[in-house]
Amino acid sequence: MTAWRLELGRHDWPALRCGCGRSGAHLAESFRRLLAARSARETAGHTLENHLEVQSMLFEVAPHAVPVMLAALAEDLHDCVRRHFLGMLEYLVTGESHRSEAEAGRPDLAEECVAAAREGIVTLYAEAVSGDAGAVFDILEFVDEDEDRLEFYRSALAADRSEAR
Repeated sequence: MTAWRLELGRHDWPALRCGCGRSGAHLAESFRRLLAARSARETAGHTLENHLEVQSMLFEVAPHAVPVMLAALAEDLHDCVRRHFLGMLEYLVTGESHRSEAEAGRPDLAEECVAAAREGIVTLYAEAVSGDAGAVFDILEFVDEDEDRLEFYRSALAADRSEAR
């Protein structure tokens, strides 16, 4: 049992609109494949691009995917999957609802993604400490309302990295 599996099972993916034009039913399998991947080759055909978002235009599945990705970041992921999730999280917290989603009554998908990311903010800070701090800080700039905390972590990590050199 893992937190990401529980998060994945919490949502009715078939009832959600996906950027590819189908329902989100196939996303559970895409997540499972990505999270099981132990090489870049194993991720082929299972990215989240053009499903959660298309050119930073968000679809109904997006805010539901955020907690799955955040839970997964606490796991042992292949580097390409970790980078993919961080890139997707940045698109989701900085994007905006696709026109079709706004017309369907979901104009605030980016705000929903930001709110979901805020719920896992400790996970993002843990990732900044142990992983790609630059990518994580790009996300946190849009997510963390506590500017003092953000600057504290940024400064502490910069100082730690300079001492390591």
